[in-house]
Amino acid sequence: MTVTSTVDFEDARRCPRCEVPGELMSTRPSKDRSKIHIFRCQNNRCSWYNTDWVVQQLEDGTVPVREGMEEKTFPAVPGMTQEKAAEQIQNIADEESRSKRGR
Repeated sequence: MTVTSTVDFEDARRCPRCEVPGELMSTRPSKDRSKIHIFRCQNNRCSWYNTDWVVQQLEDGTVPVREGMEEKTFPAVPGMTQEKAAEQIQNIADEESRSKRGR
């Protein structure tokens, strides 16, 4: 596991979908002196209701964020404008309409 940053434990215990704090189901020690916590979403309006997730808490109380789990960012495409993007989206929609009519 490659760690690129850390988050606060209070943030990590929130459901990845609805952001409501999860219920602590169990905690166990790890070989590297960290703690492994299992939380469960108890928000019945959430798509992750009754789903568990694992949080590793380091000795200093922080929670490592695994590589690839950070907030996604997308680099700008050189030469792309809002107008060009809208045109490409329209072209794709037009092509899908034509292919549906051809069936």
